[in-house]
Amino acid sequence: MKRTTQPARNAADRTDRWLRGWESMMDAYLPGRGDMMMVALQAVEAALGRPPSTVLDVGGGPGTTARALLRRWPGSRVTVLDLDPVLLHLATRGAPGAVVRPADLGTARWCLDAGGPYELALAVMTLHYFPEGRVRQLYAQIRRLLRPGGVLLVADAMPQPSPRVRPERPNGQDLWGQWWRALASDPAMAALLEQRARTLAGRSSAEFAASVEWHRAAASDAGYAESRLVWRRGDHALLAARNT
Repeated sequence: MKRTTQPARNAADRTDRWLRGWESMMDAYLPGRGDMMMVALQAVEAALGRPPSTVLDVGGGPGTTARALLRRWPGSRVTVLDLDPVLLHLATRGAPGAVVRPADLGTARWCLDAGGPYELALAVMTLHYFPEGRVRQLYAQIRRLLRPGGVLLVADAMPQPSPRVRPERPNGQDLWGQWWRALASDPAMAALLEQRARTLAGRSSAEFAASVEWHRAAASDAGYAESRLVWRRGDHALLAARNT
């Protein structure tokens, strides 16, 4: 039996620590996230009549969503895309059953890096990083990566009734900043954080948020056959769109 060395165990422990912190942070930014994922996966199984064979996690960060998908659908091929080298590193270590690829969603080239086609694509707390026009383009680009009848799930801030507001920090806390500051205290992450600073230089989140009706219209304009709201809690919602 192959023995795990102490450095490898330490690296695994650090990865688990950062992923647990990420999950806790995301639960605060997206209240009811666990329930949402359960509803989402059930909706996909109902739409396809079975688990999806291929899944694309768009802007999948450190792979915590991919890990949940693989627990429920161990036979699925899950691909995680992100630009952040720190998060890609954590996804590679934390979701070993997934395919992890760097991709810049701000450019059209990301579609070439994505592979495919896919039966399911997810964008969980991803689209708000981009301005309105780019979000419309992403709906269309993701659709071209889906098989006929494939499903797109979008979970993000979709407030009602205001068409566009900046999502508030949970309880006024900067949990995002706290997580990254804690990560920076780990000497093992120093080189990756330097690479991250170079990769993301000049970039910022658009903090785009629009209503469910806006997202359904964007999906329709992009060529999806149908879309529907499958979950909501407060100002966050989950939309499912079906490819033609």
